[in-house]
Amino acid sequence: MPSTRFLERVPHCPDCVMSLVTEVERYPDFIPAMSALRKTKDLPDGFEAEAMINFKGIVETFASRITIDPDARTVRVEKAKSGGPVKKLHNRWKFHELSDGSTLVDFEVDVRLMFPLESLLRQKFDKAKVIIRNVFVEQAMDHCDRVGSINPLILTDEVAKLGLDQRLIFAPPLV
Repeated sequence: MPSTRFLERVPHCPDCVMSLVTEVERYPDFIPAMSALRKTKDLPDGFEAEAMINFKGIVETFASRITIDPDARTVRVEKAKSGGPVKKLHNRWKFHELSDGSTLVDFEVDVRLMFPLESLLRQKFDKAKVIIRNVFVEQAMDHCDRVGSINPLILTDEVAKLGLDQRLIFAPPLV
């Protein structure tokens, strides 16, 4: 079952970064293979949405329940309905404000799909997680004001203050 968790600092305020994640209707504009996404139901703590994925000629639709906690700065995404290509979906975003006002994004996803999508995802998962990470970082750069110190933070110290595992700090692959 493909899963990942990582921590990454972005030089933008947590509330702006969180708003980018919750504006799901914009996802088809910048997430590869997502051809459509729409909110289907408003809920007191979030909403349900339906996404259409088109990957290598396979088109599938699945429903998600998105729970938003602005006070805790968290967004959770879970599978909303039975059936469909998604057997299991757990996705959590947590946005920690760092000492200079920038954000430490704590991202976690665990997904299980029906065959043959599961085997396709397994083959491409490492590449896909980097692509998705990159598109969200680009969106933050385009839509959020830059904040934070000119001098780089000692990220390991900031992560330790938050009680998080330093081994989760995202290190982009060398090109």
